[in-house]
Amino acid sequence: MPINRLLLMLVTTDNTALELTEAQQRDKDNLSLIANKSIGELVKANPELLIFPQHLKDSEDDIASDPIFELSLTDTKTLLTTGNIMGFIGVKNTQLKIQSRFAQSSVNGFESISNEAHREQESKEDYFLHYMLQKVLCFNLFDLKHSHNQTKVFDFLVYLFPYFLKKALSQGLYKEYQKKAYNDSNFKGTIDIKAHLQRNLPFRGSVAYRVREHSFDNPLTQLICHTIELIKQKPNLRDVLHSDSETLDFVNLIVQHTQSYHVRDRQTVINANRKPFVHPYFTEYRGLQKICLQILRHDGLKYANNDDKAYGILFDGAWLWEEYLNTILRTIGYKHPTNNNRQGGINVYAQKFWGNNVRRYPDFVKDDRIILDAKYKRMKGNHINRDDLNQVLSYLFLYQANIGGYIAPTIDDNLALNMGLLNGFGGSIHKFKLAIPQQVASYQAFKTAITQNEAKLIEAIKALSSEQSDNESLAIS
Repeated sequence: MPINRLLLMLVTTDNTALELTEAQQRDKDNLSLIANKSIGELVKANPELLIFPQHLKDSEDDIASDPIFELSLTDTKTLLTTGNIMGFIGVKNTQLKIQSRFAQSSVNGFESISNEAHREQESKEDYFLHYMLQKVLCFNLFDLKHSHNQTKVFDFLVYLFPYFLKKALSQGLYKEYQKKAYNDSNFKGTIDIKAHLQRNLPFRGSVAYRVREHSFDNPLTQLICHTIELIKQKPNLRDVLHSDSETLDFVNLIVQHTQSYHVRDRQTVINANRKPFVHPYFTEYRGLQKICLQILRHDGLKYANNDDKAYGILFDGAWLWEEYLNTILRTIGYKHPTNNNRQGGINVYAQKFWGNNVRRYPDFVKDDRIILDAKYKRMKGNHINRDDLNQVLSYLFLYQANIGGYIAPTIDDNLALNMGLLNGFGGSIHKFKLAIPQQVASYQAFKTAITQNEAKLIEAIKALSSEQSDNESLAIS
């Protein structure tokens, strides 16, 4: 049984600096084990740390070299500074919850949580994070009326389980060679002499033997089965197992092919999966193995942990915002070039004389004439960062496009602003902001409000096509 200790959770938001006090010295010491370290380094050293995107190279911003958060000392103050990363991370008996900066109605700070009472910290209603996850990852949200339950680490893991299950099983049901022992007349393999003498004297036609054979019933599928059976025991969460027909079919497939399942074997199965799963074909099973281990070890996410290993689940806000915008913009004809699978994009050199050519991948392209860039970080006022501006200008040059723009989230009203006309080849730069609803009474109210704001954003972006047509007509004349 876990030791009953006091677990501290620190709640903050992305892109925020939070001052810590001397009273939390123990927690500063714990957090210092993972602070200021690159995400790539942490993921490699901590098998139970799950991060989206799963392949860090999928992120255009190269988050592998960025820290999850930084701890810095200025004068007599210790500041915890976050970037675009959101989610949960814990080390020893300290947990850090990083919510989206658009979450509502709470104050940052530490709170002591009694393990015995399992009392959840009062925190913000992070409807925006939930909404993006639902749109991008098909994150199944059945009921968010229970506000302080909606952001529990364990709930997050369970809600995401169907996503990983479907990704893995889409590659087929995994099987591997297993040593099996039989005692029957269908002899094959190697005789188990000791077992044969014990069980088959006098001889009655059966032979005890051992054989290596391909089996769907193996430590990895057993791990998945144990996870399914644990979720079935959670009345408020088990609906995720039949949230859609595909999930239900895969759940039944796992249960059907793990006939040796027994709850008493759970720890043995967990121990058999300690090494990260590696396979040249069944690549998606590694993420499923990770989340299964986290769900089955959920006590480790509630109680004090004695080692220095970090655990949790994290989301790159920039990646999530970009993929969320893709669900909106693809409906009006925008393409979404992606670096990880080399789809779309454009070569920098029309003809390369030395070395390999390089390729650039803008976030969104319409008819090779309109370039839009997703920006999750804070974009204050009407200012555009120099690097951001140079990035879009380079895309415009390569595509010979004449309209570029940025799309960022805001707590203010929707914004569609023409920043100005460009010198050189001409064209224009635009800034769009999508208003994230605040002070809404429920998740359903949030969805209604943000859907209306999405419609306004679509109409504003559609107007760019009209501007493009006017520019082309002007060029012809």
